[in-house]
Amino acid sequence: MCYNSFVNYGAVEVNVAKLQELRINQGLSQRQLAERAGLSPGAVWRLENQGSGRPDTLKKVADVLGVLPTDLLKKGR
Repeated sequence: MCYNSFVNYGAVEVNVAKLQELRINQGLSQRQLAERAGLSPGAVWRLENQGSGRPDTLKKVADVLGVLPTDLLKKGR
């Protein structure tokens, strides 16, 4: 049997304004946030410009910003 180890958890919608506010208030550029989170700059760009991303990406960003991942989620669709 062959099992695919890739699990697609889907994208989550991000509160872009909150993410940008937290990043800027901490004096971080997108590139600096990406480096501290162990992500590519493109991953942070996608969160801020497309308003969505993978749950594991959001967790890494939230950890760097000192908040819970749920604090960065877009509320009420």
